[in-house]
Amino acid sequence: MPQAVVCVKPIPDPKEWDRLSLDPETGVLKRAGISTVINPLDKNALEAALQLKDRFGWTVTVVSMAPPDTQKTLREALAMGADKVLMASDRALGGAATLATAYTLAALVRKAGDADMVFCGNMSLDGSTNQVVPQLAEFLGLPHASHVVGVETEDGSTFRVTVDLKDALLTLQHSGPMVLGLTKEANDPRLVSVMGIISAQSKPLEVFSAQDLDLDPEKIGQKGSPTIVSGLFMPEIKRRREILSGEPEEVVDRLIDGLREMGVL
Repeated sequence: MPQAVVCVKPIPDPKEWDRLSLDPETGVLKRAGISTVINPLDKNALEAALQLKDRFGWTVTVVSMAPPDTQKTLREALAMGADKVLMASDRALGGAATLATAYTLAALVRKAGDADMVFCGNMSLDGSTNQVVPQLAEFLGLPHASHVVGVETEDGSTFRVTVDLKDALLTLQHSGPMVLGLTKEANDPRLVSVMGIISAQSKPLEVFSAQDLDLDPEKIGQKGSPTIVSGLFMPEIKRRREILSGEPEEVVDRLIDGLREMGVL
């Protein structure tokens, strides 16, 4: 039975980003006590895999590198319809940049067995680097496409992949495994049903250490990361509100005068 592997990343809930801080010694984000959610674009990746399951009977395996307290978040992927989750969770993996992350995810993909397609979100909301997809493909020795806005297939074996090049759309046709980075335009992720939540509790969620995956200690976590976060700050937003009242002609004149004073006009 064909298998789609989906990379899913639990990220800090954007509603709590004002609580994020940076460890001054390690340069790693402090996430303790902050709720997590599935990275939004990873839901688009999961939806693409689930459509193959619905239409052609594929199995869907989710892989993730994340702290142990994010298991509840990953079970949402099971509730959406994934068959199982393989999770890499180890203190040695902490502080990983994109290269070390892709290296670990590649080991999980191989652990899942033969992957007929690997789907990822085009980027993570908390990183926005767009680097994991090509790096993962390189580790797996597979072709890849990022900025994917459409994935179509008539038979479940030959795929038409539409890529957004900003100034144009590129359509590729490919048969065989590849790594795809999906954007929000690719599809509309399904909602979680009550029955999905119930069934998710009995689906397998396997946790692996770095040793279980036979990972090179020099290529994981901070040791395997050539980039680090040098600083973190919340941008200061300066806004003011002024309500104009009076006759329409008077209000328009005052608005124009105000815009001129601000240098907008």
